[in-house]
Amino acid sequence: MREVDIIERVIRNIAHEVRNPLTTIKGYAQLLSHKSDPSLINKSQRMIIEQTERIDSIFTELYDAFTVPDDEISKCSFPELFQVVVEESPYNKYIVIDSTDQFTISLYRHRFQSCITTLINGFNWKYFDSMTVHLSAKKEMNCYVNIRFWGVVFESIPEEMFFYPFQCKQFFARGTELYKVYCIAQRCGWKFTFSKDSSEFTFIIPIQ
Repeated sequence: MREVDIIERVIRNIAHEVRNPLTTIKGYAQLLSHKSDPSLINKSQRMIIEQTERIDSIFTELYDAFTVPDDEISKCSFPELFQVVVEESPYNKYIVIDSTDQFTISLYRHRFQSCITTLINGFNWKYFDSMTVHLSAKKEMNCYVNIRFWGVVFESIPEEMFFYPFQCKQFFARGTELYKVYCIAQRCGWKFTFSKDSSEFTFIIPIQ
């Protein structure tokens, strides 16, 4: 039954996202038949094209969210893995690698780096100038990786709905970033969770 609920929520979110540009297209298409001014006709045509491209980008983003990078399991070291991600991020001055044990585990390196990069770079930074992201990892029975957003309050969104497409567009610019990370985690056998109280995402990665 839970699978049905998830599918229903995904379809509802996608339908809501697509309906807005469709409404705009319909409105401007109807106005075209009542306009004789060339400038107004051009404006209507331009708006219709823009909204059509928006719909195309919505489905491109969804397709990208379902596309898991090809990868093989390899030995990876912490915190070196974090350092690679931070160095490549345009927001590296806002990212802190908290003190963490040095250890090595086997995992899908490129998929994991894609997840961390998507969470950091996909965030809508322009609305949160004073924010920092803290990365940490520890090795116990499993590997626990935490990504904490300091200076951000994720409110009004129930935790069980957080990963659905377009649910968090006020925080993640494209709206599919969390869904992409969730899909990768599911394919890799990792547990990906979120705590609204601490504004923290957590990966629980089984030790190979």
